[in-house]
Amino acid sequence: MAQAINRVLRQIDERRVLRHALFWLVVGLLEAALLRYKCVFVYHAGLALLFSLVLVLCAFGPATYALLYGVLPELWAEQPRYGRLLLRALGWLSAASVLSYAVWAWGLLPLRAAVAAGPLEQHLALSPAMHLPLLLTAGAAAGLWGYRRWRRKELLNEQLQQENYRAELQLLQAQIHPHFLFNTLNNLYALTLRQSDEAPRVVERLRALLHFVVEQGHAPLVSLRDEVALLRNYVALEQLRYGPRLTVVFEAPAMPARAGMAPLLLLPLVENAFKHGSAEQVGAARIVIRLGLDADDLICSIHNSKNADAPAGAGGIGLSNVRQRLQLLYPGQHQIGVEVRPDTFTVQLRLRLRELEAAAPPRRRAWQGAGRRRQSVRMRATLAHRIPA
Repeated sequence: MAQAINRVLRQIDERRVLRHALFWLVVGLLEAALLRYKCVFVYHAGLALLFSLVLVLCAFGPATYALLYGVLPELWAEQPRYGRLLLRALGWLSAASVLSYAVWAWGLLPLRAAVAAGPLEQHLALSPAMHLPLLLTAGAAAGLWGYRRWRRKELLNEQLQQENYRAELQLLQAQIHPHFLFNTLNNLYALTLRQSDEAPRVVERLRALLHFVVEQGHAPLVSLRDEVALLRNYVALEQLRYGPRLTVVFEAPAMPARAGMAPLLLLPLVENAFKHGSAEQVGAARIVIRLGLDADDLICSIHNSKNADAPAGAGGIGLSNVRQRLQLLYPGQHQIGVEVRPDTFTVQLRLRLRELEAAAPPRRRAWQGAGRRRQSVRMRATLAHRIPA
């Protein structure tokens, strides 16, 4: 019901002629009821509607539109001149009073006297009660006009904020992907130079990492389990690169199936630990990554050793990127802290987890799996046909 009402109101708001016609219809009916039942100015409903129509066409309409398009635009100007606005308002009030008096004195009162065969009560044209409905109508129209302009401006500001939000988020994600790809390719390059037997495993882990980035890197939410698997693959790559001089402790409990978070939030923190820890450190290095759950929050602690003479910075582009994304995606739903000591660097993050959408029904999942299998068979057949034996 509420959606239907909102749809009707939106359609009325989008049609200017319909919007104005409905406004004047309501004003005309209210004025007719006032003349017939409240003031008892006439004794017949038809005459009340006729008098109301004359008032709307000859007094209310011209005065209202003169206010809306002759006076109020100065109020909404970028640099309003209040002196000119005051002069226009006083001029409008004077002109509206004269117009209303003329309509009553030379139109409605003589018409009433002729219809009722009674005396011409010319003094009624000077009664404030006769002109008050005009001021109320113009004031109501001005209020609706101002509210509509304010609401349109608010919607425009919200739209601009959303566009800026999306543009900034896309920029931050674009910063993550090249940075991440550059680091992982460096790992593979270092192993191939040594002709390590671990290179095939590295390629497989790199494939899994790139698959995650391409398939889920731009999704609003990903499974927490997938994010943890991404971190495990990355840590395994780094362990192969640095060899026995690097000790990595990775602790993570079994994550709930429905727990979700924004993708690639934790990876820059882990990258930061390797980049500013083991990569710059001479000799043995140590990195400890601990993930935990506290009610609906994810607790992440990343601790790495570093050289005592390393710059006392706050983590570089990776940590700065994460801070900005957290402000955009989790305002008021996260806590992040950094502890810098002479030989260690620690980042602690507390993040409110979100629930993933319900999984697809079993029948739909089976159909999707069958479709993927058929597509895989077709691809293998195509490759077998194109590649010579």
